[in-house]
Order: sequence, then C-alpha cells, then structure tokens
Amino acid sequence: MELLIKIAAVCVPAALIATVLKRDSPVMAILIALAAGCVILFSALGAIEELRDFLREVADTAGVSPTVLSVLIKTVGVAVVTGLASDLCRDAGLTTAASASQLAGSAAALYTALPLMRGVFHAIGELL
Repeated sequence: MELLIKIAAVCVPAALIATVLKRDSPVMAILIALAAGCVILFSALGAIEELRDFLREVADTAGVSPTVLSVLIKTVGVAVVTGLASDLCRDAGLTTAASASQLAGSAAALYTALPLMRGVFHAIGELL
C-alpha cells in the first residue's frame, strides 16, 4: 500500500505538470514523463526484488531449474522495458519508433527465451 501511495505521489503531479507543459513545451513534457517513469521504477525495485526472491523459493520447492526461472524473469523484464519505451515514443508522437520498439522487444524476448526453447526441442528429440 505504501508503494502505491508513493507511485501516486509521483504520477499525479507529473501528469498535471506534463499536461500543462505539453502545449507550450512538448519536449519538457516528455522529459517530465520520463523522469516520473524512472522514479517509479526505482521505487518499485524493492517489490520487484521481493517478487524475484519469492519466485526463486517457489522454483526451488517445485524443483524448477534456475535457468528456467532466469529466462522467465529476463523475458518479463524485456517486456516491461519495451512497453515503457513504446509508450514514451507514442506520447512523443513517434508512432513508427513505438512500433519499432515493440518489434525489437519481441525479438529480444525470443532471443532471451532461446535457451529454454532449445531445451524443449532437445527434450522432444530425446523422446523421439
């Protein structure tokens, strides 16, 4: 709950300031949005670390390989960063850059998951 209050305390003023500045200084509005996003991400790092630790504990209990968990966490990270970059590009009016960011993020997520996919194909090959 405390984290949500911190996020709201950053988001609401940043949104108001960015809205006021958007007409006269769109560059400043984008910089305000970017700064607010960075502050929010750094505020959430503690919660993200706790979630990562919990997932590791669950994976250890379930006997899931640390490699699988690592791939999962990295892929989710790629998706989050890609979404933020894409949204920031859209807010700046750069729809082509936003689409390119999404495409690059999809490719990066697949690349990150490549060891897992290789393992699945190897396991299938052993069954045949």
